Amino acid sequence: MSKISAKSPRMTVKIEKIDGQREHHHQTDGPEILFVFSGKMVFKTFNKEFPLTSGNFIFFDQETEYTLLPLHWGDVLVRINMDASFELKNFLENVYNTRLSVTSLLNKIISAYGKDHYVIFNAPKVDNSSYVIDRVLIEYVEPKLLYCDKVSHLLAILVLSLLENDCYVDAGNVNLQSKYQISDFTNYIEKNFQNISLSSMARFFGYNPSYLSTELKQTTGYSYKELVENERMKQAIELLKNPAYTINDIVNFVGYTSKSFFYKKFKAHYEVSPAKMREKLAQK
Repeated sequence: MSKISAKSPRMTVKIEKIDGQREHHHQTDGPEILFVFSGKMVFKTFNKEFPLTSGNFIFFDQETEYTLLPLHWGDVLVRINMDASFELKNFLENVYNTRLSVTSLLNKIISAYGKDHYVIFNAPKVDNSSYVIDRVLIEYVEPKLLYCDKVSHLLAILVLSLLENDCYVDAGNVNLQSKYQISDFTNYIEKNFQNISLSSMARFFGYNPSYLSTELKQTTGYSYKELVENERMKQAIELLKNPAYTINDIVNFVGYTSKSFFYKKFKAHYEVSPAKMREKLAQK
């Protein structure tokens, strides 16, 4: 039996959502895992403030005070309170003690956790993070014979995914002037590039269009139009690799209504026509 199985954690789960504009003040008893199921929210702890969005995690140490700023429509937070058997340092070391490739990162995370009593993971691109939390919640609602062991291994899968996808966030580098990180903007554009507008994006992030335009430029170094065009061109390249797609198919898929306009943008971006680019890609 592995060390982690011998110390299988038990837990309680709480869900927090829209609350009438009040702050939530908490102090953890045992270690606590917070998962932003949906929406965006801001936490304060140890006189620091940092934003979180859907897919983000925080691992809190026991007896740690934190404040959750008022939640709004669509904001849902899952709080998983672990008992004292779940100690992040031991958990990481027991699960990953043979993985030399992540030793440096683990030491950095453990050091930050020991100093700050929390660590943050920015995981919107980890496909199975929500799935793992769903499975943990299912085990919590209907515990089976091996409930504790299942939860331990599910959490091991989760942390492994966070490490493999380089999701750890150095709290000292969080941009406190903005509720959002660069990945929040680029992820939104990546998912909505086919049918997107500055106004719809501004509504999603709660900004007016002019402010969002300025925020994008300052945060990413690119204008809104450049970010959307870059994503469309990237998608066009991927489609050109597949001869089953015609140029007309690609034009429609990436969100252009004019074939000639697509050709103009593509040539300005890559200095060759889509047809020439397809020939080059076929030779690789």
